[in-house]
Amino acid sequence: MSFMIWDTPEAKLRLKSFGHTSRGGKSTIKIEVETDDPFELGYVIQSLAEVQKGQRAKPTPQPKAKPLALPKPDDM
Repeated sequence: MSFMIWDTPEAKLRLKSFGHTSRGGKSTIKIEVETDDPFELGYVIQSLAEVQKGQRAKPTPQPKAKPLALPKPDDM
């Protein structure tokens, strides 16, 4: 996932702070970003909403394979 560009001269986002917590084998990263451009703010919020939407989407169930109809084996 990549939607922010930090290292360009025209970047309108500034990293203000970051931190993390861990509990029960899962870690959470908190990132605080600052901007004074309302359009950049809207872009970031929209991008985050799209990422969240993609994570919430349920995978399409695959149809179960039907067993093949094979002829009855010959008696020997």
